[in-house]
Amino acid sequence: MKFKDFFSLGNLLAGFAAVIALLEIEPAERAFTWACIFIYVGYVFDLLDGPVARLTKQHDTFGGIFDSVCDYITNSVAPSFIIYHFYSHVAGFPWYIGAFVGAFPITFGTIRQAKQQDRPLSYPCYWFGIPRPVLTVFILALLNSSIFALGIAQASPWRELVYGVGALLIILMSVLHLSKIPFVNHHGRRWMGVLRFGMHSFLTAVPIAFLFVWLILGRPALVYDIILFDLLVYLLLAWTQIPREDIRRMRHLVETGELIEPLVHKNSSWRPRTGAPYFLEDEPELRATTTPARDA
Repeated sequence: MKFKDFFSLGNLLAGFAAVIALLEIEPAERAFTWACIFIYVGYVFDLLDGPVARLTKQHDTFGGIFDSVCDYITNSVAPSFIIYHFYSHVAGFPWYIGAFVGAFPITFGTIRQAKQQDRPLSYPCYWFGIPRPVLTVFILALLNSSIFALGIAQASPWRELVYGVGALLIILMSVLHLSKIPFVNHHGRRWMGVLRFGMHSFLTAVPIAFLFVWLILGRPALVYDIILFDLLVYLLLAWTQIPREDIRRMRHLVETGELIEPLVHKNSSWRPRTGAPYFLEDEPELRATTTPARDA
């Protein structure tokens, strides 16, 4: 193992610690809080392993596979146990309801893990389907949000409605793991326009919210409200920055396995129309070369 791989290992152990917290810490609400904290710690390790690999120039096949497996444990396996624990032990629903909702992230995450071993689920600067870390951040922010905290305190029918809608959102986002919808990733990307604003607002708003809302006001649920809001806004903003030609070429890759290059996004002459959805962008005229899609 190289130095960068220990950051992936930290991600894995954080996911393991989250499950241990659910089993060993009392009461249930405190166990849930600590499990979520451990997942976010794992997310930090996951963010750092790539920059460390680039700084140390340590790139190998093992590291990529190891990072993917560790990411699977922390962002597919552990969150399913957290969902089960929340619905059955925190919210007080029957165990089988918690098990049913919790089964979706681990089921679709496992299928995604297997599928990407067969064929890459990515295109330069994009992922196909909702990435696992995005789903995990969404789930934790949702379950810790003020809306869910209000649902715990309120009597029927609002309580059932809040948790029912939450369960449907978790199921929907899990199913989108396997969709062919493109999702903007950060690898090799030029950050421009609204997308740059969305990235910086997400990266700066969360630490500021933590320092002010949690430590000063003592209302941690508001931090998760901000995370949830920023994440949803970022997802919407990201969709405005996808050229229509990239959409066409990704569809071609899905249908034929043939990767068309160069990527429109990397063409220095292209700039997004701020706020314009991808399907309203003009199609650039680029000469393209084709290569077979690489195996995972």
